[in-house]
Amino acid sequence: MTFGERIRTNRIKNNMSQKQLAELLNVTPQTISKWENDLSEPGFQMITEMTNIFHISHDELFIGETEVLYQGSIYIAKKDLRMKKYYDFFVGLLIFLSVAMIITTTYISTLEMLTWHFTFGFGLFTMFWLFLLFMTSRWRYIYLDSPNDLLDIYHDKVVIQKGNLTVEGIKIKNIYIKKYQFYSGIRVYENNGFLKILTTDNQMLVVRDIIDIEDLKKVIYKMKINNIEEETK
Repeated sequence: MTFGERIRTNRIKNNMSQKQLAELLNVTPQTISKWENDLSEPGFQMITEMTNIFHISHDELFIGETEVLYQGSIYIAKKDLRMKKYYDFFVGLLIFLSVAMIITTTYISTLEMLTWHFTFGFGLFTMFWLFLLFMTSRWRYIYLDSPNDLLDIYHDKVVIQKGNLTVEGIKIKNIYIKKYQFYSGIRVYENNGFLKILTTDNQMLVVRDIIDIEDLKKVIYKMKINNIEEETK
């Protein structure tokens, strides 16, 4: 049993939720989740406070072997709230560029010195910018329409908060987890990305703009699901 599992076991023995323990320790439930999933470790002061809360010794917390079956959520994947300003920026920029291209295309179409080939090509370029505007606006809408808590991860299932959709482990064919390489390339933000689930009935479920994607990946790989792989393309 790992140290994180011992924290979870003692919390359950004391009939506490992650939120209740977090309030007693003055931390966030996400912090408790990371401790219990061995994604980070509490400091010595926090460990001492937990032993007082659980009424156990330090030795019992570090070497205890009793395990309690836990059926609750083991991790909550959250939305990257920092991305809103970048969606707003890119949508605004593309609106400006699209309007500028439309005006320019309209103007050059009136110039007799230019052939229709030039005007047609410029029109196609304008359509390209309009397409980018449409796609970025769509992604922004999906982002704004999503709750701050995107996913609840259990040992044998995934619950997508938007629509309260539960995907049982036995119905999951593949899970793909990938960082946003584009954002990393332009140095916007590191360690955010998306999760894609393919079910046995060929449904595809995608959850975007997840923060701490590497932590989510580690938790997903602990789940009791056979067909988990990282997308490499």
